[in-house]
Amino acid sequence: MKISEKKYRGSVLCRILGYPITYAIVKMLLEKGPMNLEEITALVEISKPGVVAHLRKLKITNIIRYEKRWPKTYYWIKYPKEVRAVLKTIDTLVTRTTKRIRKDH
Repeated sequence: MKISEKKYRGSVLCRILGYPITYAIVKMLLEKGPMNLEEITALVEISKPGVVAHLRKLKITNIIRYEKRWPKTYYWIKYPKEVRAVLKTIDTLVTRTTKRIRKDH
Protein backbone atom coordinates (compact mmCIF):
# COMPACT_ATOMS: atom_id res chain seq x y z
CA MET A 1 0.00 0.00 0.00
CA LYS A 2 1.37 3.38 -0.98
CA ILE A 3 0.99 6.12 1.63
CA SER A 4 0.23 9.57 0.28
CA GLU A 5 2.27 12.56 1.38
CA LYS A 6 -0.77 14.00 3.17
CA LYS A 7 -1.34 10.80 5.19
CA TYR A 8 2.35 10.57 6.00
CA ARG A 9 2.44 14.17 7.27
CA GLY A 10 -0.69 13.54 9.34
CA SER A 11 0.91 10.52 11.00
CA VAL A 12 4.07 12.50 11.75
CA LEU A 13 2.00 15.26 13.37
CA CYS A 14 0.14 12.71 15.51
CA ARG A 15 3.39 11.10 16.65
CA ILE A 16 4.96 14.43 17.55
CA LEU A 17 1.90 15.63 19.45
CA GLY A 18 2.01 12.30 21.28
CA TYR A 19 4.92 13.55 23.39
CA PRO A 20 3.49 15.20 26.53
CA ILE A 21 6.11 17.98 26.54
CA THR A 22 5.57 18.77 22.86
CA TYR A 23 1.81 18.81 23.42
CA ALA A 24 2.30 21.17 26.40
CA ILE A 25 4.53 23.48 24.35
CA VAL A 26 1.91 23.71 21.59
CA LYS A 27 -0.83 24.50 24.12
CA MET A 28 1.34 27.17 25.77
CA LEU A 29 2.18 28.83 22.47
CA LEU A 30 -1.52 28.90 21.59
CA GLU A 31 -2.45 30.42 24.94
CA LYS A 32 0.43 32.85 25.41
CA GLY A 33 1.47 33.74 21.87
CA PRO A 34 5.10 34.12 20.80
CA MET A 35 7.61 32.96 23.39
CA ASN A 36 11.38 32.61 23.47
CA LEU A 37 13.37 29.56 24.52
CA GLU A 38 13.96 30.77 28.08
CA GLU A 39 10.24 31.43 28.64
CA ILE A 40 9.26 28.02 27.27
CA THR A 41 11.96 26.26 29.30
CA ALA A 42 10.84 27.93 32.53
CA LEU A 43 7.24 26.84 32.02
CA VAL A 44 7.80 23.22 30.97
CA GLU A 45 10.59 22.76 33.52
CA ILE A 46 12.96 20.71 31.39
CA SER A 47 16.44 21.55 30.13
CA LYS A 48 17.05 23.91 27.23
CA PRO A 49 18.43 21.08 25.06
CA GLY A 50 15.24 19.11 25.79
CA VAL A 51 13.02 22.02 24.76
CA VAL A 52 15.13 22.59 21.64
CA ALA A 53 14.62 18.93 20.67
CA HIS A 54 10.83 19.29 21.00
CA LEU A 55 10.85 22.58 19.06
CA ARG A 56 12.86 20.87 16.32
CA LYS A 57 10.18 18.19 16.06
CA LEU A 58 7.48 20.85 15.83
CA LYS A 59 9.42 22.60 13.04
CA ILE A 60 9.31 19.31 11.09
CA THR A 61 5.50 19.40 11.19
CA ASN A 62 5.51 22.99 9.90
CA ILE A 63 3.02 24.13 12.56
CA ILE A 64 5.38 26.48 14.37
CA ARG A 65 7.23 29.49 13.07
CA TYR A 66 10.20 31.25 14.55
CA GLU A 67 11.98 34.55 14.22
CA LYS A 68 15.40 35.52 15.47
CA ARG A 69 15.32 38.85 17.28
CA TRP A 70 18.80 39.23 18.63
CA PRO A 71 19.69 37.86 21.09
CA LYS A 72 16.63 35.59 21.30
CA THR A 73 14.53 33.44 19.00
CA TYR A 74 10.74 33.62 19.33
CA TYR A 75 8.39 30.75 18.48
CA TRP A 76 4.66 30.78 17.72
CA ILE A 77 1.99 28.59 16.16
CA LYS A 78 1.75 29.04 12.40
CA TYR A 79 -1.88 27.90 12.03
CA PRO A 80 -3.52 28.74 15.39
CA LYS A 81 -7.13 28.22 14.26
CA GLU A 82 -6.45 24.75 12.88
CA VAL A 83 -4.21 23.68 15.77
CA ARG A 84 -6.81 24.84 18.31
CA ALA A 85 -9.42 22.75 16.51
CA VAL A 86 -7.17 19.67 16.60
CA LEU A 87 -6.40 20.10 20.31
CA LYS A 88 -10.07 20.68 21.12
CA THR A 89 -10.96 17.47 19.31
CA ILE A 90 -8.24 15.59 21.19
CA ASP A 91 -9.44 16.98 24.53
CA THR A 92 -13.04 16.00 23.70
CA LEU A 93 -12.01 12.49 22.73
CA VAL A 94 -9.88 12.08 25.86
CA THR A 95 -12.79 13.23 28.02
CA ARG A 96 -15.18 10.81 26.34
CA THR A 97 -12.80 7.85 26.49
CA THR A 98 -11.96 8.60 30.12
CA LYS A 99 -15.67 8.55 30.99
CA ARG A 100 -16.01 5.27 29.14
CA ILE A 101 -13.07 3.74 31.03
CA ARG A 102 -14.58 4.80 34.38
CA LYS A 103 -17.93 3.36 33.32
CA ASP A 104 -16.36 0.02 32.35
CA HIS A 105 -14.65 -0.42 35.72
